Amino acid sequence: MDELMGFVLGNSQRERVIQVLGSKGPMSTEKIAKIERITPPAIRKVLQDLSERGLIEEADDAWRLTDKGVELERELRRRS
Repeated sequence: MDELMGFVLGNSQRERVIQVLGSKGPMSTEKIAKIERITPPAIRKVLQDLSERGLIEEADDAWRLTDKGVELERELRRRS
């Protein structure tokens, strides 16, 4: 978990995406980009990186936290 925490905390956009999905629930790529004010190419890269590490997944055109992502998001909140 520490390695994943370092990965997420190493990029503010990754951290913000984890936080917004944790607080607001599943949402589309476009909605995440709009809420977090991240450009479409940048948000696609962030989502791909988080997905490759098993923290988020896409279903029905919406991204959501996986169980591992929920655990990491809780740890982020605990540490802040």
